[in-house]
Amino acid sequence: QDGELIQPSNIFPVVEARRLEVELDRAVIRKVLDDLERGVVRLGTGVSINLSGPTVVHDQVCNWMSGFEPFLKDYRIMIEVTETALITQIGLANDNLSRLRTRGFDIALDDFGSGYSSVRYLASMPVDVVKFDISLVQSLQDRNQANIVIHLAQMILESGHHLVAEGIQDQATLESARAAGFARGQGKLIGRPAQRAALQRVSFDNVARFPNDRIA
Repeated sequence: QDGELIQPSNIFPVVEARRLEVELDRAVIRKVLDDLERGVVRLGTGVSINLSGPTVVHDQVCNWMSGFEPFLKDYRIMIEVTETALITQIGLANDNLSRLRTRGFDIALDDFGSGYSSVRYLASMPVDVVKFDISLVQSLQDRNQANIVIHLAQMILESGHHLVAEGIQDQATLESARAAGFARGQGKLIGRPAQRAALQRVSFDNVARFPNDRIA
């Protein structure tokens, strides 16, 4: 707006109040498809698309995502969904996500730990990647809470899932996440969101592997 990037916190309350989640998701799907078709996104790039609860349980979601199928051989396309979006219709959501996963999409559970039923959803969902919510990641720097988060992370790793630590804003957070077993993170220290796709971008959602050495 007026040349400035509008923050999600300013958009989503309006979208949800007017029940425009599906329309917004479809607009994002069309935009990402357009970028892929025009060759704006470098081959091999990871592409993540957040889908709302109403979209995930929609009977047409698999058809809407079918346009990405020709690109699955050259791009890792991931569908992200939050646990809070799945509370009311977990069975239908799982059916749709399972179909999409069978077609070659990766599935990520976003903001893991922000709700109260995280482990239950994780156990029942067809999930490849688990993104720990910023609240859990920040808890790693609290000695009274860190052990719980570390054991939870190790349990999820041992179950065969990949982990991403959200909210990596500074070096201390990165180091505590690395010590807990995380190899990838998302946050301002690693990479800020871009206003538009570009060939030099690593990924749409600025998830990156932790560096081997310290960030100055």
